[in-house]
Amino acid sequence: MKCVVIGAGAWGLPTAAELVRRGHRVTLVDRYGPLNAESSSSGPTRLWRIADPDPVRVRMALRGIDAMERLAERSQSTVFLKRGLLWRDDESLPDLVAMMQRFDVDHTVVDDGDVATFFPGLRPDGRAAVWQPAAGVVLAEESLRAQERLFLAGGGMESFGRTVTGIGAGGNGVRVQFDDHTAEDADVVVVAAGPGTPRLLETIGVDLPLHPYLEQTVHFGDPENPTATDDHPCLFDGPRGDIPGIYAMPSPGIGYKIGLDLPLRPYDDADLDRTPDVMRTALLRDRVERDLTSVKPTVLGAHVCSWTDSPDGKFVIDALPDGVVLACGDSGEGFKYSALMGEVLADLAEGRTADPDVAAMSMARFEAGLPLHTGPHALGRH
Repeated sequence: MKCVVIGAGAWGLPTAAELVRRGHRVTLVDRYGPLNAESSSSGPTRLWRIADPDPVRVRMALRGIDAMERLAERSQSTVFLKRGLLWRDDESLPDLVAMMQRFDVDHTVVDDGDVATFFPGLRPDGRAAVWQPAAGVVLAEESLRAQERLFLAGGGMESFGRTVTGIGAGGNGVRVQFDDHTAEDADVVVVAAGPGTPRLLETIGVDLPLHPYLEQTVHFGDPENPTATDDHPCLFDGPRGDIPGIYAMPSPGIGYKIGLDLPLRPYDDADLDRTPDVMRTALLRDRVERDLTSVKPTVLGAHVCSWTDSPDGKFVIDALPDGVVLACGDSGEGFKYSALMGEVLADLAEGRTADPDVAAMSMARFEAGLPLHTGPHALGRH
């Protein structure tokens, strides 16, 4: 089978590698190539966790761990680390605890006064939390490099530096059109183009409102010893009133990475500025100084990347008619499922029937109408 995968990021690149592993002829297309500064998948680390109030995501997360282990074995690379996660959020906590109990996931309910026992130096604020030891960081850059090595070793073809302008019928399958007036025909096309997805959907007549955003993360720590927080746990500290939530994790050898669970600004194709916002950096520094006393509040670096919200904050994964497989709406939480999505999307590309959890992510859920968009979805609250 001839396949074209559009998007060399956290979902597209693993899909291309998996399709090659299964013996298919695959061309991987991207405007810039893997790990570029414009990519949603750029940066050294991402958070992985089982803890979630959504049962589908819990089941997918458990499958995702197995998929990361398979990637590590095949590539002989370390692609994720276990560090544990403290989740402090009064609104989502009851449902999250219920899911941990339902799926027999190891966890500990932590009283307000004991949070620093699980996260050194975390300031109590009157809220209880949950400690979930099976959590940690995806080594995002190494994970994608491992996938690319497997893809190329299997005979995959890369086509970078061209922009896809349209998808339509061609020959006996699907035709992908490029901005240099060339085209490539395939039996199946996988669209995993991140914030570039909306304009591609228009060319195949799919009306799906997606909302891309830019997000900023900042690394903090001791410039003389940036490895000091390598063994720190991960953290989600949910919003309180008008104080936004934060997510945080160690980036080994780089510092402790923290982001606000609130976009920097909406994404625009014409906006190529990825300069970190000094006010956002200062806001996060103040938060570290106040709440995370075991992390030195010295800025070691800042990074801006994109993510795409779906209408309901859940992934959109579907096999569309005429040989197109769609993967979009990562909603800022897609990388923890990166290795798994390669397998899931390869299954759909081969025409296999989606399992119930994957089927729940299809476009069919919008047939009765789209939810009202009120802004970006928050972690644990969609």
